[in-house]
Amino acid sequence: MIDALLRPPETRVDYLADAVRALSVLSVVAALVLLGPVETALFLLVLLGLLVSRSLSVLPGFDTVYGLVLLTAAWSSVADLYARISWWDLAVHCASTGVLAVVAYFLLVQFGAVPAIQRPHRASRSLPVVVPLLVLSLGLGMSVLWEIGEWWGNTYVDARIHVGYVDTMTDLAAGGLGALVGGLCLGSAVRRSGALLTAPAPHHTGR
Repeated sequence: MIDALLRPPETRVDYLADAVRALSVLSVVAALVLLGPVETALFLLVLLGLLVSRSLSVLPGFDTVYGLVLLTAAWSSVADLYARISWWDLAVHCASTGVLAVVAYFLLVQFGAVPAIQRPHRASRSLPVVVPLLVLSLGLGMSVLWEIGEWWGNTYVDARIHVGYVDTMTDLAAGGLGALVGGLCLGSAVRRSGALLTAPAPHHTGR
């Protein structure tokens, strides 16, 4: 993972994804100078998430989308868009959970928790079905943890954090939908390639 994290960008897609990461660094600086510690911590978490995706060598193009979604979610909180636009919270829940669940799946591949098939194999016929189900499960699990975090924050940190039965259920539904869409997209990529992407091989540099 360290080798993948430190490798230089090679394609336009790589450069675009790194440009989004640069925006996250600028967001951290802006929060540190102009906003406050809570916002700074928020953007540091976003930056950490973008470094994780780079270390996993995820699908080309997905890295950029993932970064833009996380940055949008963070800046939406800073700009209070969730309160200003009634449907924005559900839209961001859907998109964020979708991309985070896919990254979580790649993380499981990296550590060998799910199969990584290098060549077309008869077992790969089931992967376009299994992959979406696994990503959906990851997304639902992450959504539940998020809602527990919101409850904890409302109870022990700030009562202004909105919680409630309707809010919780709609957030879970939106997160599940996003994870399902993300899983179907990843399953489609598996179907087209005939095999699941493997964990990235170490990158060796000459001396």
